[in-house]
Amino acid sequence: MSFPVDLGIVQIGLMLLILVGIALLISALVMVRRVGLRVLLGRGATGLGLLVVAAVLLWIATLMQTYLGLSGEIKAAHVVVSPVAGQEHRLEVDLTLYGDDDHGEKHDKYQVEGDLMVLQANIVELEPWVNALGFHSGYKVTRLYGQRLDGIATSQNQFFVNGDDQDFFADMSKGRWWTEPFVRSAYGNAVIATPGEYDVLISRDAIKVRAAGR
Repeated sequence: MSFPVDLGIVQIGLMLLILVGIALLISALVMVRRVGLRVLLGRGATGLGLLVVAAVLLWIATLMQTYLGLSGEIKAAHVVVSPVAGQEHRLEVDLTLYGDDDHGEKHDKYQVEGDLMVLQANIVELEPWVNALGFHSGYKVTRLYGQRLDGIATSQNQFFVNGDDQDFFADMSKGRWWTEPFVRSAYGNAVIATPGEYDVLISRDAIKVRAAGR
């Protein structure tokens, strides 16, 4: 399961300013008995000013990060879906799963029964305030299979493309993913596509495909 992080330098800098402001205020309160009230007008006022300015700027940055967390997308994979020549209701799927710091890139080809490709992912949707801190919702692309346009069920088993997801759903059934106050929900989510070339994207709460290069 991947949880991309996008904690900006601006946010880190503002958090450090807040810590400096708090430190100045604390030191001013500690020294007030020894030095007198004038320390509050100097060091204390400086600390309070830094604290207020940094807090306001951090609030603005957090609002912007919240928007990015709610609307941002992670490019998780690239897929090319083609009909198999001479075979009805048969597709070849060329799938590349992009890696991250902990997982390498994977590239495989599959043949699925059907006229439509179905790609499934496990999604752990985080609370908006966690997105605001720079964390993207967790995801793992797991299953690939096909569907027929005429609605007839296929006889082919599904492919696990990135390790199975049985533990994920077992944890869901036991309520282990409902980790307050960080996780809003956890579920499997799938996208269905006709033959073509697509980028596979993960948003805050869903898997989706978009024509490659768009």
